[in-house]
Amino acid sequence: MRAISSLETRLWIGALVCFALFFALGAFVSSRPPTKIDLAAAALRGSFTALAAFFTALGRTYPILIISAVAAIVALAFRASVMPVLAILVSQVLSQGAVAALKPLFHRMRPDHWLLYREKDLSFPSGHATTSVVFFAAIALLAVRSPAIPRPLAIAAASLAATCAAGIPWSRLALGAHYATDVTGGLLFGVGWLCATLAIAARFGALGR
Repeated sequence: MRAISSLETRLWIGALVCFALFFALGAFVSSRPPTKIDLAAAALRGSFTALAAFFTALGRTYPILIISAVAAIVALAFRASVMPVLAILVSQVLSQGAVAALKPLFHRMRPDHWLLYREKDLSFPSGHATTSVVFFAAIALLAVRSPAIPRPLAIAAASLAATCAAGIPWSRLALGAHYATDVTGGLLFGVGWLCATLAIAARFGALGR
C-alpha cells in the first residue's frame, strides 16, 4: 500500500482546519444578529453594480459549463489530458451539493435590500464564494501546473481565473446578496474542499512531484 506523503498530510490537515473553522463560524453566526464585520462590509453594497453582476453571473451553472468546455478544448489542442478539467467540474458539482445540504443546518436568512435580483435559498455559506475556490482557483492552479500549455497562455489563463476567484466573492457583497461572514464561510469551505480534493489527487499520483 502506498505510503501517505507529506504533501497529502499537509493537505488533509489544511482541509480539516478549514472545515473546523467553517463549522465554528457557522455555529456562531447562525444564532446571532449580523456581526460588526457584516455591518461594516455592507458599505460595499452598490459599488460597481454592473461589474459585480458580471462576476456573480460567472459563478452560475452555464458559464461554468462553458468555461469547462473551453478549458477541455484548449487541453485537447495541446494534447494534454482533459481528465483534470473533468475532475474540477465534478468537484464543483459535488461541492455545491454539499453547500446546499449544509445551508439548512445553519438556517441563516439572507440580508435585506438586495440589488438586481433575489435568490430564494439561505445565506450561510455563500455557494458563489465556494465556487470561486473549488472551480476558479482550481482552474488557475491547473493552468499554472500544466506542462503542455505554453507558458504565456497558461499564465494568462491562470490570471483570468484568479481574477474571477477574487471578483466573485466581492460581487456577493457588492450586490447585497450575502453577509461578509457568509462569504468567509464559503471561502473556508471551498479551501477545505479543494485541499481534500488535492489530497485525493496526490494519493493517486495525479499531482506529480
